[in-house]
Amino acid sequence: MAVRIVSYNILVPILANRPDHYTKCQPEFLQTEHRWNLIQSQLEQEIVQHKNTIICIQELSLPILPKLELFFRRLNYTFFQNLYEEQCKDYMGIGIAIPISMQLNSISIIKIGDHIRSFSKLHNKETNLFTWGWNIYQSAISKFIQPISDPWEIAMTRRNTLIFLQVVIDGKVLCVGCYHMPCRYKEPDVMAIHSSIVKDLMFELSTGKDFILAGDFNLKPCDICYRALTEKDYADCILPKSDIYEISYQRNAGQVLKSAYREKNGVEPIYTDFSHTPHSPNFCETLDYIFFNGRLAVKDILELPDHPTSESYPDQTHPSDHLMIAATFELLS
Repeated sequence: MAVRIVSYNILVPILANRPDHYTKCQPEFLQTEHRWNLIQSQLEQEIVQHKNTIICIQELSLPILPKLELFFRRLNYTFFQNLYEEQCKDYMGIGIAIPISMQLNSISIIKIGDHIRSFSKLHNKETNLFTWGWNIYQSAISKFIQPISDPWEIAMTRRNTLIFLQVVIDGKVLCVGCYHMPCRYKEPDVMAIHSSIVKDLMFELSTGKDFILAGDFNLKPCDICYRALTEKDYADCILPKSDIYEISYQRNAGQVLKSAYREKNGVEPIYTDFSHTPHSPNFCETLDYIFFNGRLAVKDILELPDHPTSESYPDQTHPSDHLMIAATFELLS
């Protein structure tokens, strides 16, 4: 019994169609039609060449959504999606596609910001003459000094959602999640909150069953958050305090994930994201992962290049600034 998991950040058109941003890309390679032809070709190859292929998409967009719906319908797939961002970001979202023949037990779409809010309670501060005066003072100076943002408040305002499916493959239950981590490099506490909560939520939702969590996590293998996801009882990841809320959540450091590529190769890929932009010249890092937990064995993976062959993605053969990643798992009895 085996399942193939594919994860792909396909880059929203509103970001791709910016020659002033992707300054080392040829403009024709940024066009949606060129990119879409390559994307569907790559996805179809994974579906045709492997049994029980499940596709996890990040940076889904409203312009691409109808194309994907028709594509998956043609290949006898069911596509579940959630667009959560604003119009200025092409209503960016995520999706999971499964074969129509695959038994689906349940589906959940969870807005992580709302989940965080569910275990957060505003501090109940006593009001007296001193605090009343202090609040007036704080209000006055806030007009001249930008107040420090609370990381938990920022984490709650992120729109990112988790799609969680429970399927049955040859009589064995498997849970699959797809997530796109908020890209908040300048606010590592926010990323620590989201990564920790999504990981623990997968354990909670799967209720002891095997699960796979795939997506663009915007984390490098050397980052504290990655190590907290993959190393048991990792102590250097300390979630921040909140000045606004009482947070009842505590990170479960004993629950960790394995990474498919690291399990198979001993190391993560050299890179899964490559682009040259004014703010991040020659950015070449691993940000995409297929994590898992339970009685699953990695049979094989989609081999990735050792180094880019152009000045920047997207290019003639790479329709996104991310590489597609994939792994085949054996479901052990």
